[in-house]
Amino acid sequence: MKTVLQFGELKFRVHWLIALCVAATVALLINLGFWQLGRLEDKRELRAAMQERLESVPLPLAEIEARVAPMSEAQANAIENLRVTASGRYWNEASFVVAFQFFQGAPGFELITPFEVQGTGETVLVSRGWVAPGPGDDGMPYVVPIEGQQQLTGQLHVPAAPIGVTQVEGQAWPLRFRRLDIERAGQVLERDLLPWVVRLGPDEAGVFARHWPAVTVNTRTHIQYALQWFGMAAVVLLISFLMSSNYLALRRAPRRA
Repeated sequence: MKTVLQFGELKFRVHWLIALCVAATVALLINLGFWQLGRLEDKRELRAAMQERLESVPLPLAEIEARVAPMSEAQANAIENLRVTASGRYWNEASFVVAFQFFQGAPGFELITPFEVQGTGETVLVSRGWVAPGPGDDGMPYVVPIEGQQQLTGQLHVPAAPIGVTQVEGQAWPLRFRRLDIERAGQVLERDLLPWVVRLGPDEAGVFARHWPAVTVNTRTHIQYALQWFGMAAVVLLISFLMSSNYLALRRAPRRA
């Protein structure tokens, strides 16, 4: 069923079924835009919470509740950047390095050493920061041991779950990863590891260049997606207006003197 609406010289030919489809499409696009804005607000709150954790009093490692992998996104977000403290000893003989790490434009490795937590029997991987390649043919750095009982302070980081099988390279310690895989490291060490990494604080024993920035939340994509959905809604409305009206014909018609 078609209806003709006229406003002065401007006429609209309205097919109500098509108009209903257009309205539903526009409503869906606008709803998606507002959904992205809602996600934006959630991410801003999460980013503020992560920043607050960097300035908080360190918690004992034993008080962290999320201790079993795999962790949900909500669990990971709840502890990312959290400052923690723990007592124990480093397992100096079994360090790993993660390749393709850069600091001030120079290539190198991220040095990771297991840490045996006192009183719990648990082991956590501790990132000691960026180290330069060694002089040997394989470039492996010399791992400076940290002897004796230690009280460390750092911030938690939950690495993204790797896709596929992670290869471990090398015949002698430190072994090399191309990407950090805590589960694979546990298999090599033949022990269960806590499902996060402690990034050493700036004044801790054994720390090198702290090349990793604090993890934050990207909010820019949500703004871009919201503008995209709102823009698509505007385009649908514009096309519908032009296709159902005589607006273009009026624009092309010569004006009367």
